[in-house]
Amino acid sequence: MFEKTDQSSNTYYNERAPEYDDIYLGKALGALDPSLYQKDIDTIGELCRRFGCGRVVDIGCGTGFWLSYYARNCERILLCDTSENMLAQCEMRVKELGLSSRCDFIKGDFFEYDFSENSFNGCFVGFFISHLFLEWERRFFTKVRKILKPCARIMLIDSAWSGERKKCREKEGMQERILKNGRTFMVYKRYFDKSDMDEIFTSYGFTYESLYIGDVFFAVLAHI
Repeated sequence: MFEKTDQSSNTYYNERAPEYDDIYLGKALGALDPSLYQKDIDTIGELCRRFGCGRVVDIGCGTGFWLSYYARNCERILLCDTSENMLAQCEMRVKELGLSSRCDFIKGDFFEYDFSENSFNGCFVGFFISHLFLEWERRFFTKVRKILKPCARIMLIDSAWSGERKKCREKEGMQERILKNGRTFMVYKRYFDKSDMDEIFTSYGFTYESLYIGDVFFAVLAHI
């Protein structure tokens, strides 16, 4: 049986939840130039505003950072995460944005939860596949295709492999993460460039609508 990720990732994200959004601001330990983060967020935010309709599932929703960009395009959003603390942060953001009436929450493992087939018009995936080993990446996209309706769309945001990233990280492997309290975790992480995205979306039968690869983050908007 393949593990989905290294087990420390689950604990790490639960502990990191209160300070997780520092990553988007370039304030986390080991971050690149903060201006690079803001540039990528601004560009990806515009892509997110084009995503969403009907019923959407947000897999590995985390703190719900991107909700403010896409949520109002949707009739209903199912927010799914394994981390109790991440979901707590996300619930606070949902209330602040006035989205409580259109959001539902699941604390659980996407791979184990029994979703109905052909039940979503869209799937939002942020910083999830970069922690999956290859066998579980395959299982992930196979399941995503089953739960999406025909012509549904997927929005994928994750960590880019770039010249700036090469200065401080390896493209794949176990990497150190340090919290503000000094606690240290080793987590499995992958970064993606355009060739990786071409291979993934060709292999799993999605068609690009838009692709952006920045110095820090990348984003893909695609459809079945």
